[in-house]
Order: sequence, then structure tokens, then C-alpha cells
Amino acid sequence: MKIQSIKIANFEGLRTADMQLHAPITMVSGKNGTGKSSLRDAVVMALSGQPTRVSLKKDYGQLVAEGSKAGHIELNLADGRKSVVTLPDGGVAMTGKIIEDPDKARAGLPFVLTPASFAAAPADGRRSALYALTGCAGGTDEAQKRLLERGADQGKIDAVLPLVLVGFPEAEKHAKQRATEAKGAWRAVTGETYGDKKAEGWKSGKPPVDLEAAQQCEQDLAALDTQIAQAQQDMGTLRARHQASTGRAGQIAQLTELAGKKESIGKKLAVDEADLANVRDRVAEISAGPAERKGLLHDLAKAMNALVVEEQPLGTDRPSYLTACDVLDQYEAQHGPVEEEGAQASAADIASLPELQKSLAMMERTVANDQRDLKLAQDAEAQLKVLQEQDGGEAVTEAQLSAASDRINTLMASRKKMATDLEAMRANQRVAAEADKKTKDAGKHHADVQGWTLIADALAPDGIPGEILADSLRPVNDLLHGLSQEAGWARVQISRDMDITADGRAYGLLSESEQWRTDTLLALMIAQLSGLKLVVLDRFDVLDLVGRSQLLDLLCDLAEDGALESAVVCGTMKKAMPSDELIGSFWIENGEVLAVAGAQDERMAA
Repeated sequence: MKIQSIKIANFEGLRTADMQLHAPITMVSGKNGTGKSSLRDAVVMALSGQPTRVSLKKDYGQLVAEGSKAGHIELNLADGRKSVVTLPDGGVAMTGKIIEDPDKARAGLPFVLTPASFAAAPADGRRSALYALTGCAGGTDEAQKRLLERGADQGKIDAVLPLVLVGFPEAEKHAKQRATEAKGAWRAVTGETYGDKKAEGWKSGKPPVDLEAAQQCEQDLAALDTQIAQAQQDMGTLRARHQASTGRAGQIAQLTELAGKKESIGKKLAVDEADLANVRDRVAEISAGPAERKGLLHDLAKAMNALVVEEQPLGTDRPSYLTACDVLDQYEAQHGPVEEEGAQASAADIASLPELQKSLAMMERTVANDQRDLKLAQDAEAQLKVLQEQDGGEAVTEAQLSAASDRINTLMASRKKMATDLEAMRANQRVAAEADKKTKDAGKHHADVQGWTLIADALAPDGIPGEILADSLRPVNDLLHGLSQEAGWARVQISRDMDITADGRAYGLLSESEQWRTDTLLALMIAQLSGLKLVVLDRFDVLDLVGRSQLLDLLCDLAEDGALESAVVCGTMKKAMPSDELIGSFWIENGEVLAVAGAQDERMAA
């Protein structure tokens, strides 16, 4: 990334700058407060899109030089890329494609623009940057291999590997989440708070279970059910026999009583039938009116009457004559005079006819009832004879029924107790089975916690990523070692834990100038790994004269080797150093950037 030109107007402490950068190294010097850091900030904002001295967009107006209403930055690269910043709106328009590796360029840009930010970043931030810069994030095959070596479960590995492609932090986060879920599942099963030691070998309490006793109880209960069924069947038989004998005795008594009425019913029927016949005849006689007298009786009466009324030569005082007269009198008394055809019913008889008809209907019903009762009595007599000839068997007593009922009650009571005992055994079996299931489930969830925790620990920065990074830290540290030797400075190294040291001393224990040297070497290393080949260094005046010379020699060597295309170095100096082929010198005074001629140009001008 070679910077070709920088144009600045009214930005922070700079009023104007129109810098054409012909050399790879740009030295910007001046007295304190003249705007050197403002130039550094302008380059940073143009390349990163972010200001360095304010964080909120509403404060971008503060970046405009005092007394001005608008500011402007324009930075051109040698490959045609261009960045334009307008203030106070803070708009950054960048044109042209990133020609470096995009991931590496994005990872390295913040640190080459602000070298001290790498050491200031958290360990995870430094690690992530080196992952991207070295391309050692590690593929799924490598991650799977190392996870299997740690004893991770293949199923869990398969679940987490897709996230490794996104990045180890996401994969680690997922594994931790799954471990947390497994702890929650363990807690849901056990009702206790999860703990590694507690969960190891945890068992759910369960009551004692005697399977043989339960089986024996089931068999005894089945046998008892058979006895109860038989007892109930026997009871049914006894009840049926009892009901049969009781019914037979009652039936015999009932039939005996009914058969005993046969004679009286027969007599009553005969009387009622005679009365019915008389009433029927009387009704017929009254209803029929005078009837024609025909038949031998009437003919004899007529003949006898003719003889009587004739003159009797033999005399009327004879006994036969008198007897004939008596018989005729009887005939007339019953049938009326011999000469008449039939006697007419009297008015009294006709008046009594309706009542006689009612009596006739009632008597007909009475006779029908008598006939029915006689038939029942006759049938009862026949049935009684049959029953008396049959054997009714031994009668069942109430005592026998009571004994059979007591036996059933005793068996049912025994069954109830036995069923209660069996249910208690089965309940214990269910509780025990549930306890076994809880123990099994708890063990599974504990195994899941352990399995996911193992994977989470393996995917943590100090796990597999650290191992992979450690494998690739050698070329990083080798590059830092070469830069340190070339500059003649303390050897800078990055440990597996992302600790930064210089000649073995922790970064935090270094002096200000030692930290500046360390930051610069780290930035130069990152500039090469990222492919940016650019660094922006401010406050190089923290170095003594020897250190400044070492820095410039190092930058020039890198530029000549093609490892560095642009270096912007800012610092306080009493006077500007002359320009040459590798170093372009600029002096800032009163907010204006001025180009400094080379030593040969100065001699020619003199």
C-alpha cells in the first residue's frame, strides 16, 4: 500500500498540506504543537474511516480546524485507490478495490496505523489478529483431529465443526452453551444444583424391591381369584337351589289350596248354571211373546180337551174324567187355555225384562268365572299330583347360605389385603424404575456436560487455537527476531499466551522508548504479514539519536527489500532532515506542511 499523495485542509491542527510522496519513507517533523499528530490522524482516518480523537459522529465538527467551517482530507495510493474525507459530516468515500488479502488487510490495518494498539489489545484480540494474519485459524480436519486426540465424542465434534469454520470463538461459545444446557437438564432431573463432584456417580434414591416376592404375590392373588370365582359360583348354585326348594314348597302349598276348592267350585257352578238357565228361559219367554203351540204335549192336551167338552155318555163323575180335568187345569196353568195358541207376557213381566237381562249378563260372567276357577282347580290338582310324585332333592338352609357368604367375604378381605400389598410392591418397582431412569438420565447429562466442557476447553484460546497458533508463531517470532536484529534493538517475542516481551522482559515493564521500539517492530511485522507494507509512526522523537538512526536504517533496508512501501514517521525535531531517494522530508510550521529539499538540492541552490 504505497501512499502517493496527501492533501489536507483545515483538519485538527493543520491548515493546509499538499504532499507528493516520492520516497517510501516520509519524515514529518516540526516543533511541538505544530500539527504532526494531526497529519498522522488524517492518514489514519482516511485509511480506516474512523477518527482518533472523537468517538461520536455529532462531535466530528470538533475535528475542523479552529476558525474554519469545513475540513477536507484526500489520500491517493499508487495503485489508483483513493480516500476522501469531508468534515464536519465525517463522510469517508473510498474508491478502488482492496488488492491485498481482504481478511489479512482488515486484521492488520488498525495495528499498522496505530502500532501501540496491538500491545494494548486484550490477549484474545491479539490472538484473533494473528489467526487472520498467519492464516492459521485451522480447518475442520485439524480441529477434529485434535479434538479426537483429547477424547472428545465424535457426535459432539460433528455438531461443533461447522462453527469452527466461522471461528474458534463461536465454536467455543456454542460448546459452552451446550454444556450449560446439559447442566440445566441435569438439574431438572435431579432437582439439585450441578457440580462436577456431586454429579459424578450421582444416584437417585429408591426403595427396596423384592421381585420374587412380587411375583409370588401375583401368583397367590391369581390363585385367590380362582377360589373367589369358585366360591361365588358355589354360592350361586346354593341360592338357585334354595330359591328352587322355597319356590316348590310355596307352589305345592298354593296348588294344594287351589285344588282343595275344586268341589266347592263345582257345586257353585252347578247352582249358577241352573240359575242362569232359568233366567235365560225367563228372558226368552218374555222377549219372544205368544208362541205357536206345537208338539205331542200340546196335541194331547187338545185331544183330551175335546173329549172332556164333548158329552160324556159314560158320565162326568168317573175318576178318569176327573183326572183328565185336573191335568188340563195344570196345562192351562202352565201354558194357558188349550184353545189359545200362546199366552201374551204380562205388563209386569215386560217391565222386569231390562233387569232380567242385566241379571242374565252378570250370571253369564259368574258362570264363566266358575268354569275358569274350576279349570284352575283341576289343573292345580293335576300339577300337585306331578310335583308330589317328583323328588325335590335336599333343601338348602339359610345356615348354608350364610356360611357360603362368610367364606366369600373372608376370601375378598384376603384379596383386598393381598392386592394392597402387591400395589405397594408395584409402586416401589415404579419408583425404583423411575429412580433408575433418573440415575441414567443424570449420568447422560453429566457425560454431556463433561463432553461439551472438554470441547469448550479445547476450543478456548489456550487450547487448540493456542496450539495451532503456537505452531505458526515460530515464523512470526522469527520475523520479529530478524527485525530486532536488523534494527539492533531488544528481541521482541509473542508467547503462546499472547504475552509480549523484549529480551524476555514483559511489555508492561519496559520503558517508554522500549515500548515504542517494541510497538514499531510489531507494526512492521504486521505490515509484512498483512501485505499492507505500510506503517504510520508518531512520536519517533521518544528515541535518542542512535535509536532514530537505527529506525531509519531499518525502514530504508525494508523499503529497499520491497518489504515496506510506505512509512509515515512523525516526531518533534529542532530542524528538518534533508530528503533523499528513500526518505522524503516534510516540515510543519504554523499549521502548514512544507516539503524539505535534499542535501544536494540545497548545495545546488546555494
